[in-house]
Amino acid sequence: MVATGLAAVLMESSQIEVVGSAGSAREALVRVAARQPDVALVDLRLPDVDGVELAGRLREVAPGIQIVLISASFTRQTVADALNGGIQAFASKLASAEELVHAVRAAAAGSAYVSSDVVPLLAADRSVDNRPGTELSGREREVLQGLANGSSVSHIADELCLSQHTVRNHIRRAMSSLGVHRRLDAVVAAARLGLIDLPEHA
Repeated sequence: MVATGLAAVLMESSQIEVVGSAGSAREALVRVAARQPDVALVDLRLPDVDGVELAGRLREVAPGIQIVLISASFTRQTVADALNGGIQAFASKLASAEELVHAVRAAAAGSAYVSSDVVPLLAADRSVDNRPGTELSGREREVLQGLANGSSVSHIADELCLSQHTVRNHIRRAMSSLGVHRRLDAVVAAARLGLIDLPEHA
């Protein structure tokens, strides 16, 4: 029922093509392997396997796939497990259609996306104590803020009148300064230091 409902919501958007839905991890693996979608919305709690574990299995059959993890009740532990599993996009089952579309588009662009109910868990769980070089330039902060807002590299480049190559360089330098290796970790680290804001998505 959840899968069908989410598919119906997303199909109303002209920006997204829904290529299938599944009610179990086994069914999802078969369909993803056959259709190779760009993004999969994965429920945290499935009847046959944990959503974080399924995300890893989906990447085995579709290496380029991006995951949006959805749940009605995230916890610090599930968020931590998801981060460790390489998931960078989180959305609530109670999210509006607009937010779900935003989450899918952000994931497709390789950007981090965090719904408002996950923000406090995410910020509280990722410690930045004793990280080297936490000074960021104004431009690096602007670029990370764009990622926090769910913008793609191309959109950030357009907004800041920069090339995509320059934006990626700013991201790499910011990650190096913050002592992290992933974009989402850089966003969270910068937010904990008060350098950027993690917005509450409406």
